[in-house]
Amino acid sequence: MISLKSIDKFFGDRQVLFGISMDLQPGKANLIIGRSGSGKTVLMKCMAGLLTPENGEILFDGRRFDERQDAKTVAEIRRDIGMVFQGGALFDSLTVLENVVFPLDMFRRMPRAEKADRAHDCLKRVGLENIDRLYPSELSGGMKKRVAIARAIVNNPKYLFCDEPNSGLDPQTSARIDDLIAEITEEYRTTTVINTHDMNSVLQYGDVVHFIHEGKRWWTGDKKTILETPDTELRNFLEASELTKRLLRA
Repeated sequence: MISLKSIDKFFGDRQVLFGISMDLQPGKANLIIGRSGSGKTVLMKCMAGLLTPENGEILFDGRRFDERQDAKTVAEIRRDIGMVFQGGALFDSLTVLENVVFPLDMFRRMPRAEKADRAHDCLKRVGLENIDRLYPSELSGGMKKRVAIARAIVNNPKYLFCDEPNSGLDPQTSARIDDLIAEITEEYRTTTVINTHDMNSVLQYGDVVHFIHEGKRWWTGDKKTILETPDTELRNFLEASELTKRLLRA
């Protein structure tokens, strides 16, 4: 489990996150929703160690993830984190196989052949085989996302962060990516955290949903209670989606 305790984040004089506290549950897809600019991505980057909050604590199964901690603990937690960036963030100059092997090169001491075998297993897991010699420029958007997922899980992470994993994809491919992340989460009991605007994802996989509004944790619930909320800010957010607008009116 990942626990956040009173997280504040500033950029200069501008405060972006305000005392955010929440628990992210293992074996579940923990969805974080909110308007653009609400602080979702900043919050995820703080959790993943890409940004450092000015105040508060981030605990990974009781271990504090903080540069002020001992280097061994920080390194162990970093090794247990997988990250799927919004645009995939694949290295254009590397082949698919080299992209997936990259985290193993960073964190594991393994023979090259063993790394390649592990990478091939992960590519097979996401439904991509025999493309290891291709470059990102030769892939479709959905294939890039699946390669990014393969790279994120190659280290068998305990914690998986996904920033808008199905943005820019057609509905069918988007649903496939959602299914894949949900399967991996359940299969490996991963603590998965997903930033999303996609209300289809929320209503199908949102066992835990956190709504961030103006840098604050505004509401927490699940896919069943979200349509019953009386909260004005959350309802205004939901009505921006034609799907949830119809469901709310129904």
